Amino acid sequence: MDNIKLLIEAAGRKMDDIVKVIIYMRDVKQFDKMNEVYRGYFKGGQEPARVTVQALSPIKSVDIEIEAIAIVN
Repeated sequence: MDNIKLLIEAAGRKMDDIVKVIIYMRDVKQFDKMNEVYRGYFKGGQEPARVTVQALSPIKSVDIEIEAIAIVN
């Protein structure tokens, strides 16, 4: 999420401009922990649409991947 925030801000935008997030998790048992961190990046009740799926990464050390879509005018 720090990397996403860095890229969004480098484009002159804010996290509020994100409209959809897709999260790929190796272990969905970690969902509550991930969700706690995730919510810290958005205003309460104004989080973007989100899909979370369990998926194995081809890279063994990667447990989570996050894709974000933002509107930039």
